Amino acid sequence: MLQNPAKYIKAGKAIFTIQNVETGNRFTYKAKKADNDDVWFISVLNGPDNYSNYQYMGCLFGDDFRLTKKSKITRDAPSYKAFAWTWTRLQQNNLPFNVEIHHEGRCGRCGRRLTVPSSIETGYGEECAKIIGS
Repeated sequence: MLQNPAKYIKAGKAIFTIQNVETGNRFTYKAKKADNDDVWFISVLNGPDNYSNYQYMGCLFGDDFRLTKKSKITRDAPSYKAFAWTWTRLQQNNLPFNVEIHHEGRCGRCGRRLTVPSSIETGYGEECAKIIGS
C-alpha cells in the first residue's frame, strides 16, 4: 500500500488501484500530468486489456477533481464515485482503514517498471524519488 497516495497520484504517470478491503470492490486508474502545471488527466480501466482499456474520466485541477466536456464517465458511475470520494478523503487526510491504494509496480513519475524492493515499497524509482523529494 502506498505511503502518500495523493503525492503518488500526482507524480506524473501513475497507475493505481483503489480497493475497499471489506467489500473487495476495486477500480484501477491512470493519472497523467498534462503539459499545464496544475492539471492531471484521470482515466479508469474498463476492459480486459490492462494497458489500453482506459477511458477518460475527468481532471484534477490542482486539488479539485471534476468532469470535463470530454468525460466519458458520468457522476453516477461507481468508478467516478469511488475516485471522487477517495480523492476528497485524501485531501482531508482522512482515508478510512478499509480503503487501500496500490501502485501497479511502475514508478509513479516516469512509468518505468520498479525492481528494487525499496522502490516497490515507495512507488518511485531511485532517481525519480530524488526529483520529487520522496
